[in-house]
Amino acid sequence: MTNTIITLSEAYVSRLLRDQLTPDHRYHNLEHTLSMRDECLVLGKILGINEDDMETLELAALFHDTGFVNCYDNHEEESCKIAEAFLSANGYPATSIQPVLQCIQATALGTPPSHKLHEIVKDADLSHLGRNDYTTFIDTLRHEWVVFRNESYTQAQWYKLNHQFLKNHQYLTYAARERYDDARRQNQRLLKDLSKAEEEKEKRAADGASGGIVNSRSAQMMFKTALRNHIDLSNLADNKANMMLSVNALIITIAMPLGFSQTLQHSYMLPALVIILLASLSSMIFATLATRPMRMQGFTKQEDIAAGRANLFFFGNFFAMSLQEFESGMDEVLRQDANLESAIKRDLYFLGRSLGSKFQLLRMCYNVFMIGVIIAIIVFAISFCIQLYTHP
Repeated sequence: MTNTIITLSEAYVSRLLRDQLTPDHRYHNLEHTLSMRDECLVLGKILGINEDDMETLELAALFHDTGFVNCYDNHEEESCKIAEAFLSANGYPATSIQPVLQCIQATALGTPPSHKLHEIVKDADLSHLGRNDYTTFIDTLRHEWVVFRNESYTQAQWYKLNHQFLKNHQYLTYAARERYDDARRQNQRLLKDLSKAEEEKEKRAADGASGGIVNSRSAQMMFKTALRNHIDLSNLADNKANMMLSVNALIITIAMPLGFSQTLQHSYMLPALVIILLASLSSMIFATLATRPMRMQGFTKQEDIAAGRANLFFFGNFFAMSLQEFESGMDEVLRQDANLESAIKRDLYFLGRSLGSKFQLLRMCYNVFMIGVIIAIIVFAISFCIQLYTHP
């Protein structure tokens, strides 16, 4: 009878759950039922449960979630009705049915166990707390709660709720503690980290949505980094321009006089020297333009400040203003977040424009110098060859 009733029960439960559970039953499904049954058998074997009790455990595990085909909450009562009807119809003794029903009722959360078998089914039913793929299980459970309970949680709330559940949960049998507790604690720590990460993410998203740059730490860090990079690049451009000024100054003041002094005896050198001189002068002009300070008025009208069309954090916009005018304008900028954000954006924009102008002039400086030197070398080579040919 034992093997027959279990075989019949498994076939019946498998067919029932496959046919009558909806696709939204992503957690409480046949896979969970069979997994829970297998864990019951493992725990029962470790704890030395006798053959009759093992049969009770297996039948209770198979039927414990069948009530989900009729309802979601308080499904244990429905599961008991389905189990009792099936077992009775198949001639299972009434005295053996009651322990099965009691084990099914014991799987309800908050129900205290009154028998060793109850502890085993409760531990097996929550064995997923100690699995490496635990987060996958809670995602499927979350879907069910949304569909069947109309309970929605943010990601942070969901992780926090499950972390608290794992933190408070204790397995009832030593076999379950040995089998699941290490992984349960790891999952507990994982959920704590995930909860904190999601809370921080939601906070950043809320700050960004409510206040833009002023209330978004990420946006502030990005603007700080961009401003710092622009300033570093501006310094790099100035250094390159100063280097070209120094090189060309040496060429004009030292190399050119020496070169022109040789043209009295070697006239073929003159065209190349003239080309180098012109290239150096042109290169110096572009390098000077690249480092030349921009024109600044030093005064900003109050109406432009109020309208967010000025940036008083740049000295070029206020050095000609009186202290009273500057303080009044700065108070206006700081009073409204929109004006403060506008000032930050304008600072980055005009710094970028200045940097772009510097690099364009610097590129022209290097191109003129490079092309001038190449042409001078070619002209010198041609002139030298002509000189050798005409005056061997």
